[in-house]
Amino acid sequence: MSERIFCSSVQKELAVERRAVRDFIRADPLLRRFFDVFLFEDLPAMDQRADEAHLADVARADVYLALLGRSYGF
Repeated sequence: MSERIFCSSVQKELAVERRAVRDFIRADPLLRRFFDVFLFEDLPAMDQRADEAHLADVARADVYLALLGRSYGF
């Protein structure tokens, strides 16, 4: 079973970098055996508040990877 990585940053500031982390792990034969990367923007639309959905997905993650730039949430 693979470990779930929640890759997080300010939505618009580091979008390219979040996708690069996800794509790198998915493309590497060894890493993809052990890790599954989740990006919040990959979550389909639902009838749940965004903050509730975000926190629920963080709680399900085994690893929380925070990419920090000029700002980071509140």
